[in-house]
Amino acid sequence: MDYKNKILLKQKYDELGSTRRVGKFFGVLNGTIVYWMKKYGLKRTPKLHLFGNNTGKGRLGELYVLGLPFFKNDASDRVSDNDKGPVDITWRNNNVNVKTSHYKRPIFRVKTKRHKVSFYFCLYFNDSVSSLIPVEIWIIPSGIAPHSGITPSLTKITSKYHKYKLSLKRGKEFSTTAEKRYNARFIKKYGHLLKDNKK
Repeated sequence: MDYKNKILLKQKYDELGSTRRVGKFFGVLNGTIVYWMKKYGLKRTPKLHLFGNNTGKGRLGELYVLGLPFFKNDASDRVSDNDKGPVDITWRNNNVNVKTSHYKRPIFRVKTKRHKVSFYFCLYFNDSVSSLIPVEIWIIPSGIAPHSGITPSLTKITSKYHKYKLSLKRGKEFSTTAEKRYNARFIKKYGHLLKDNKK
């Protein structure tokens, strides 16, 4: 079997749900699978139910950031389907770890003795509003991040993380209209994943 066969590659990705698993199946690195999928124009969409006790919401957070108007031209995906890795995306030549929180208040686990990234993009979701579109995003330099967890406030302007809120740039550095259009497209494209995961 050949991973360079477009039809077989798509079939195996649809069946196994991640480039890492497809790479293991063919005996090659997942980066090789990503290369051939990009070459053939095959889309990589996370299958949330295949992540065991991991919901896959972290990967959806990464995908959200990659297309958001503020980040779109300066961000690129790292070759991984594992949202537990230290580096998720590259932004303006900096390594970034994307964190997601679906708790009652924003809490982002870091758990590292030494930061391996320049920034943490912390996406906070209120699932009663939307599990796909974050309520707020913080762009936090790793130099000010603790080594255990990041707990920004949504409302306190005296919080040390307040000035890193992406919402402060809305309407100034990116268009709110473009953001709304993007959010609608993102929900249309990925909304079925969360519905499938609840079955």
